[in-house]
Amino acid sequence: MPDGPEYTAGDELTCSSNGYPAVTYSWTVDGVADSTASTQDLQEGDHTYVCTATVNSGATCDNTATVTVTAYSKY
Repeated sequence: MPDGPEYTAGDELTCSSNGYPAVTYSWTVDGVADSTASTQDLQEGDHTYVCTATVNSGATCDNTATVTVTAYSKY
């Protein structure tokens, strides 16, 4: 996570990886499955976001990144 101003609900985290065949993504928020896109919108409050990037090429290769973020209301 970059240093900078506080985050607001609706800001977007991006998970990226390269691989062949194409990488698939899965996000969990506080341990609950949430998204299979490469991006995840921040929810208001304190949450732990985990992105797992998977490449399936006969043998599976996973890489996981975890970040805890506090996002404040836009209002």
